[in-house]
Amino acid sequence: MYKKIIYKKAYRILNTSTPLNYDCGILCQNKCCKGDNNKGMILFPGEEIMYANKLFESKSFLAIEEKGFCNSKVLFATCRGKCDRNLRPLSCRIFPLVPYINKDGFLRIINDPRARYLCPLLTGIGQIKISPFFKRDVRKVFQLLSQDCDIREFLIKLSGVLEEYMRFTGTGIDTL
Repeated sequence: MYKKIIYKKAYRILNTSTPLNYDCGILCQNKCCKGDNNKGMILFPGEEIMYANKLFESKSFLAIEEKGFCNSKVLFATCRGKCDRNLRPLSCRIFPLVPYINKDGFLRIINDPRARYLCPLLTGIGQIKISPFFKRDVRKVFQLLSQDCDIREFLIKLSGVLEEYMRFTGTGIDTL
């Protein structure tokens, strides 16, 4: 029950917060919403409680259970291209940003390096910048969520995955 309460708070913080003050999907023809059964967005630990049967019965999302994310069980929501925006998982709500915990245990919100080649907001082309209010709200959300031990442990593992991805692609951390 506790996780449902903190996720409700997180969703409320991000309810009207978006990377731009207009639909950024018009810049890329909604590339971030073009998934299939093999591509998806991570559900954070316990987040599935927010959907009860909605997520699993929805035509927009499919939950896939994966092993191998640092030997943890992880759920993914895969998108069919159009969804009820109220049913978006947290990963969709914060895209193209991601929480990152450095070696000193300090929480940062960074540009998701996995989104660098997908999202025009991260390509550096043009003068379009992610709203500082959106960045602030994403930081608030993860300051709240990282107080939960399961979620913090997950964020540390996710940060390791992000570091490995950045090493592999030769990219650095774009801190905000």
